[in-house]
Amino acid sequence: MLERELEIFIHGPGGIRRLLLYRRWMFLLPLAVLLVLAGGGAWLWRFQSGYEGLSARRQAVLAELAEQKAKALHLRGRVRLLGDESSRIASFNAKLSVMLDHPGLRSGEGMGSLPATRLTAPGLDGDMSRRLVDFLDSLGNRLAVEEVLQQELARSLLERKLEFLAKPSLWPARGYITSGFGARPSPFGRGGDFHNGVDIKVPIGSPVYAAGAGRVTEAEAMGGYGLRIAISHDYGLETVYAHLKKIEVKPGQEVKRGQLIGLSGNTGRTTGSHLHYEVRVGNTPVNPRQYMLD
Repeated sequence: MLERELEIFIHGPGGIRRLLLYRRWMFLLPLAVLLVLAGGGAWLWRFQSGYEGLSARRQAVLAELAEQKAKALHLRGRVRLLGDESSRIASFNAKLSVMLDHPGLRSGEGMGSLPATRLTAPGLDGDMSRRLVDFLDSLGNRLAVEEVLQQELARSLLERKLEFLAKPSLWPARGYITSGFGARPSPFGRGGDFHNGVDIKVPIGSPVYAAGAGRVTEAEAMGGYGLRIAISHDYGLETVYAHLKKIEVKPGQEVKRGQLIGLSGNTGRTTGSHLHYEVRVGNTPVNPRQYMLD
């Protein structure tokens, strides 16, 4: 059927001649192409009609992924900061423990005992979440340990500070020692005697300072000591300052290390102007030089 032909002739001045030859397939082929295009357009229309919805869903998913990535990056930064802080605390504890000779504080390992966790994925899958939770739990435990160690360290520092301030390590006057602690020839020409302290040569009226923090127990004249001050310190220590010209404190008064307590003089049984200084442990005189550091 497709081979049938249709010939068209026309009459003109020159006689009859053929205008064209038309076969049937030449009509059916464009019709078939048109039908195929129409079917394809109809098949694609259902995708075009849902494009806006798909585009909106795509934008929502991209926004959610971006938010998850931002949260993951933020969380990674926080974890890194916490890890650095834990390491810094542990290192600080270790250094101070060496300074304070406190071996119990040297065991801090900082982040060395924590599991390694890397947050590199944009989102957090199940395995990443589990590892992150384990890491944060370990980090929280480590920070709790470091906090306890620092509290112990702070107490130790406070105790050391109070001990340092209380012990009579300061020179009570700026001068030089003319007579030391122990047996010596009597300065009054009567054989020998035992010197309970040290004599510091200073001009009359020189300032006399508390060698350590404590409480004034005596501030009065006492026989051969002349004007005398006694200060009770912690740890069973007591200091005595004698031959003073003037007393600047009262019994019961709390004094600080280095506080002015009097002026040197020449009162009592003495051969010249100086400060007689004693350190007693349990009411027993000891050599003050072992405490006079600065």
